[in-house]
Amino acid sequence: MSGTNSNLIAHVKKRAKKLHKQNPEKTHSQYLEECSKNLGYRNYHDLMRQANSLNSNAVPRTCLIDKYPELINKAFNNCITKEPKDELIAKFWDLLRTPINNESPREDIEQLTRWGINKETLKNYGYSCLESKKIHYEDLGYLLLAMGHYFRSVMDNCRYQIAEHPKFTDYFGLWLRSMYPNSNSEQNSSTVLNELKQFYTFNENEELFKGATSWAPKWWLKEQGRI
Repeated sequence: MSGTNSNLIAHVKKRAKKLHKQNPEKTHSQYLEECSKNLGYRNYHDLMRQANSLNSNAVPRTCLIDKYPELINKAFNNCITKEPKDELIAKFWDLLRTPINNESPREDIEQLTRWGINKETLKNYGYSCLESKKIHYEDLGYLLLAMGHYFRSVMDNCRYQIAEHPKFTDYFGLWLRSMYPNSNSEQNSSTVLNELKQFYTFNENEELFKGATSWAPKWWLKEQGRI
């Protein structure tokens, strides 16, 4: 089993142990089931089965942001509305790779993500890939769709001066589980989607609520009375 898959199982076990300690009314096994379902699996056995069934071909097929640099650059070029495009493309790549913190130029980033790129067009490219009969572009579809949401999330984060936002590869794991929580169910099964979820794990303290695409830290959401 790959390190990523064992990390996912270890995460579920650790989470279940923590919940059991906080509330021992339920058994550790019951929490294993709950945690597995929260990640989109039917049960803990299903999580174990799928983690163990991922062979060595899973990781190369899993989409990393460096897998499609030319196609992503082409999409960015068609979505960027200002000049010089090459310079702006480089800035958007930097945004993908860099988390937002107190030292980030938040006003500049807000303006860049608000006016510098057409986020809806970028998402539409993603939808086109997902609807295409070219199955090998399915992972690119999820990637472009998530990028459209990511730039909007970063824009909102900077607008509210939150100064805390994960980089794209961390956001992507949260986004996948928010947008496709039941991807392992038979009626909504996707091998690529399941592999992406296995590869892009997440921090339980940084989760997105189901269906949400704009990320904010829990301390800020509590401060605003949103949770």
